[in-house]
Amino acid sequence: MNETRRSGAVGEDGGSRLPAAATKPTVDRVPADESNYAKPNRETDRDIRWFIVHVAEREADSTIRWFQNPKSNVSTHHVVDHRTANLTRQVAESNTAWHAGNRSYNRHSVGIEHSGWRNETRFSDELYDVSARLVRWEATRFDFPKRVRRYDIAPCDAMDGEGGIIGHVQVPDPDDCSRRGGANGHTDPGSLWNWGRYEGFVRRYDIESGEHAVVLSDDAVHHGVDGHSCPRDVSAGTVGTATGSVHVHRGEQLYKLDFDGGHGWLSATDLLYVRFDSGSTIETTSGLSVRDEPSGTRLATVPEGTAGTVVDGPVDTGGYRWWKVAYEGGETGWSAGYWLR
Repeated sequence: MNETRRSGAVGEDGGSRLPAAATKPTVDRVPADESNYAKPNRETDRDIRWFIVHVAEREADSTIRWFQNPKSNVSTHHVVDHRTANLTRQVAESNTAWHAGNRSYNRHSVGIEHSGWRNETRFSDELYDVSARLVRWEATRFDFPKRVRRYDIAPCDAMDGEGGIIGHVQVPDPDDCSRRGGANGHTDPGSLWNWGRYEGFVRRYDIESGEHAVVLSDDAVHHGVDGHSCPRDVSAGTVGTATGSVHVHRGEQLYKLDFDGGHGWLSATDLLYVRFDSGSTIETTSGLSVRDEPSGTRLATVPEGTAGTVVDGPVDTGGYRWWKVAYEGGETGWSAGYWLR
């Protein structure tokens, strides 16, 4: 595969974007035992279209040693330490790691194990950033979408559809594809893995005209592309809409965003992609709680297919990205964005 075929991609106004391939994070190399993976030379023989997120239920050092143990019969391509965000490669992407509990998904995916414990570990932005940089590299290399596939089980056959980013819990059982979590019913990465924030890091260099981004810090938005130009009065947490203008200045990719009628420039490192802004129309994909505040007291439950309008957000807490929604039927409150479309 040609790893640089997207280098020099241009924005819609003709301005350049930084190539995703340039963002590959630094990796240590500690090979897994050769008995714990297969060697089909996937760069020529396999179509890789999935990136599967795992949580290890152990520390990073213990995870790495387990994949080196010939008795384990398992491996992933990469391991990230949740304490340090250090990234270790254990299996080359050209080989098939045994991580999904489903042969089809093993053959057509890259797997990444994050140390920590599902439903217990609160993952840092440093970890999300490193993991997301790896996603961008792999997606560019193997040409699969840099998109989180939310809430549903992935297709029975890994070759169906265009692929994307999923959790281990979304891998179908190979004997009954209506069941989740591969052959052993895994539930990772768990309830504290913030998919909205993670995708924000994954997509921060690939935001297109009309899509949205949230500002990460005060004084990050400027009137011009030069960081020394006067800052605009846009506070952290404000959502802007991409105009399509993209510019690379001194090694930084900058976007021109619209903030309620006023424009400003900011670096991709000062924002995260978000799916909605105030005024976006949404629909629930399941029965969904409506809460008085993010992770707060449940006020009501709205059924699957309920439409509404976003009136505030996002707020990232408790493992979810929350949006305040005015639902048809009268309920207004905060709901987890993972189950909104």
